Amino acid sequence: MKRLLMGSTMGIALGVLISIIFSLIFADGSYDPVNPHSFMGEIYNEHLTEIQTFIIAVVIWILLGITFSTSSLVFSHLRYTRVKTTMLHFIIMLFIFFPLAILAGWFPFKISAIVIFIIIFVVIYVVIWKILNTKNQKDIEAINKQLKKQRTD
Repeated sequence: MKRLLMGSTMGIALGVLISIIFSLIFADGSYDPVNPHSFMGEIYNEHLTEIQTFIIAVVIWILLGITFSTSSLVFSHLRYTRVKTTMLHFIIMLFIFFPLAILAGWFPFKISAIVIFIIIFVVIYVVIWKILNTKNQKDIEAINKQLKKQRTD
């Protein structure tokens, strides 16, 4: 429950922050929680009020936050190989993140934009994985060093 609440809170906080930044850059002084020029942004702006669009955006941000905060459980609760667990995590993240990104209006609904999105997603995933993997390896080495030191004392 705590993980869901923290994920929801972080999702909302980051969603609002990112939407404000993008509104400052692209929205000519007005606030848009989704890109008004995206496929979904055009649908939202044509058929919904501003508050309805904002509520949809908040729900999407909550779901994104929950996804990021709970998907890591794959690594601690499954007994697969490191490669299999990483691939499963990647697939879960992509299949949940991708439709939410479309609903959030982060990119146009075109093949070229989808391909670019997937490439960016893969690059970011690999970079984050490498950083976390390096950190975990250093932690393991430090723990092993401590254990070795305790055995010799």
